[in-house]
Amino acid sequence: MKNLSSKLISHLTNVTKIHPNSCQLAVVSKIQEFISDFSKPRLLTLKKNSKNGLYIHGSVGVGKSVIIKALKKIYPQSEILHFNDLIFKLQSRSEKNLIYLKNIKRKKLILIDEFFINNLTSFILFRKFVEEIKFNNTKIIMNGNKSLETVYNDLVNPKLCEKIKNELKAFFLIFKVKSRNDYRAGKAIDHDFFLIKKKKKIIKQNYIVSEFSSERSSKQIEFKRKGNSFKLTKVYGNLIDLEFDDFFEKNLEFQDYNLIAKKIKIFVLRNIKQIDESKKNILARFISFIDVLYENKNILSISSNVGLDELYIGNTNSSEFKRTISRLKEMGTNKYINKNLTTD
Repeated sequence: MKNLSSKLISHLTNVTKIHPNSCQLAVVSKIQEFISDFSKPRLLTLKKNSKNGLYIHGSVGVGKSVIIKALKKIYPQSEILHFNDLIFKLQSRSEKNLIYLKNIKRKKLILIDEFFINNLTSFILFRKFVEEIKFNNTKIIMNGNKSLETVYNDLVNPKLCEKIKNELKAFFLIFKVKSRNDYRAGKAIDHDFFLIKKKKKIIKQNYIVSEFSSERSSKQIEFKRKGNSFKLTKVYGNLIDLEFDDFFEKNLEFQDYNLIAKKIKIFVLRNIKQIDESKKNILARFISFIDVLYENKNILSISSNVGLDELYIGNTNSSEFKRTISRLKEMGTNKYINKNLTTD
């Protein structure tokens, strides 16, 4: 694709409203180099060091996801999906998902956002997907927070885990974003929506419910997808009022949160509790929940007696939770709230 880097920079600047820094420009340059290489006639790219994928990793908030999403907008014959969604589709044997997977393998480029492994089954499924991709001459650009060496360690099957890592390292050209600066950091939080260690949080969140809901009385809504159905109460049309403990004790996952986020615009989440190592299921659900709301540009109001940076005091998945906190900080800004309140 001609002038890809200039088109990508233009989209980031004029549409996404991010002025790329030197590290982000380096990512754009590497993407240009990778795509230019696989766009050449196949005979010219049959060399030992040619790669089928590009893996971009680094600290949270350096713009990896933003660049991937911008690339989807300007590059034809590409498909983007969140890694959790890919794993769900690989696990499902429904006809709809099988057709979807078959179709995306025909694309020139697959973009995968937020590579994250927390079990060996997902690692094996992804390895099989990568093996199948090789035969179609489809390329992958993927981003994540961890290096492939540290993305997952399995105590029961360490040799298999290391084998998969080595296969992925052979498949992907690896590029590390060296910046540690979070572009979301330092933005002013709207304390009418993000009530952290604030008095009168009940009154203020009650006001949000009454002011922004499209219906005055609450209803119970049933949500259905293949493989799961569940009911949620306190739905006021475009708004839902949630209690942290009750909501995250429910056995919901990424696809369920996505189902809710497509139907409801505004989420009022009350009394977020501090999470420790004993609550790994709640941690994983909360990470997926925030990812979904961020991707769908939903509005969120939260209340907690614990500061954002103190919400999780464990070590497991701590790097993924840093992404969650970074995204929360952006979702709590006046700019984000005002922009997305007026967006259908």
